[in-house]
Formats: sequence, structure tokens, C-alpha cells
Amino acid sequence: MQWVKNAVPVALIATAAIVLSGTVHAQEIYVHGGTLGVGIGAALPLNSWSGVHAEIEGFSLSHSFNADGNRYDGHLKLLQGGAYLDLFPIPSSGFRVTAGALINDNQLSAQAQPNAQGEFKIGDDFVPAVGAAPSATATLPRVMPYVGIGYGHKPVSKGFGLTFDLGVAYGRPSTTYYVPAIYSTLTSQANIDQEQQSISNRLARYRLYPAVQIGLSYRF
Repeated sequence: MQWVKNAVPVALIATAAIVLSGTVHAQEIYVHGGTLGVGIGAALPLNSWSGVHAEIEGFSLSHSFNADGNRYDGHLKLLQGGAYLDLFPIPSSGFRVTAGALINDNQLSAQAQPNAQGEFKIGDDFVPAVGAAPSATATLPRVMPYVGIGYGHKPVSKGFGLTFDLGVAYGRPSTTYYVPAIYSTLTSQANIDQEQQSISNRLARYRLYPAVQIGLSYRF
């Protein structure tokens, strides 16, 4: 998988570097879950007011959407890692401001579903469902900038603690639209291009990727 070749090594290397450097500083490991999925991570303080953390997480689910009169049923796969810098502006608090990069292999793959009349809508044409369904794929940029606020990862004492993150990553989705050859004889290339643009416009609104994560940490 492309995810294994790209995002996993980056996230795991960052996480491993944090854990291994714990010979100098106390380190923290954590598990968490939320809109980014379920995953693991490690954190390391740099000084009393800053630190770094890295993580990897993901999940998948079925997802449907409508575009230009067609319903698309598909599968949403979220797989990502991240590396972040934490700043603690209040000395006596675990509240932090976080910025960094989300490294992902997120993908939505979907197939058009015929309407009640057994037709697909391609652009302005309705064509009979006589073969495999047209399909669409949406992917996010490999690296997306992230900013947010949160709580936790600040070295206070050894033992268990809680973590919380609320933030957003930015990245414009790119889409591809595939129409089996049989339908190219039933409609024009202009209609196919129009349908792809409609799908792109529909998914472009998801360029802001929200992140809400809650976790349990252990510092040693």
C-alpha cells in the first residue's frame, strides 16, 4: 500500500525518535481516538514551555454522498500520521497551542447508483445502467498543515493523564472520475467532464479537515 511506503515511515520515525530520546528527558506514550481515527503516539518535552509529539491513527467506514443528481455509495479510509510542536503559554496549566503537519493517505472511493428508472446521470444526459457503474475517487494532499489547541503532553508527574486536541488541517481534495467505455458511446465527453467538475465542486467544501481527539497518556 502507498500508505506503508510514505506516511507510516515518517510518523513512526518521528515517534521512535521521541521515545528513544527519552534517555535524556522523561517521555510520554498515549492512545487516543476521535475524528482522525484511533491510534497511538509519543510526546517529549523540550523545556518548561514547549514540547513535541508524533502519532499515527486511522479508521474506515462506509460513506455516501450526492452530486449532480447521482447518489454515490462508497468507502472512506482514513490513515494518517502527524508530527507537532506544542507551546504551553500558561506555566501552571497543561493547556497548549499546537501546530504541525498531518501526513495522510485518506481516500474516498465511491460508485454511482442507478436511479429508480435504472439510469445514471452523466452531465445533462441520463444513460441506461448497462454496464459497470461510473466511479469517483477523492484524495487529500499527502501533507496538510495543522493548527489547534489542546490539553496534555506537558510534563507534570509520572503516571496516567488525559489528552485533548481540537484543531483543523487544511488541504483541497483532488478527484478523479472514471466512466466505463460503454457509456462514452451514450453521452459526450463534455457531459463526462461536466460530471467530474460537479463531483469536484461537491467535495471541495471538505478542504478544512476537523480534528477532535481524546486520549489517555502515561508518562514515565
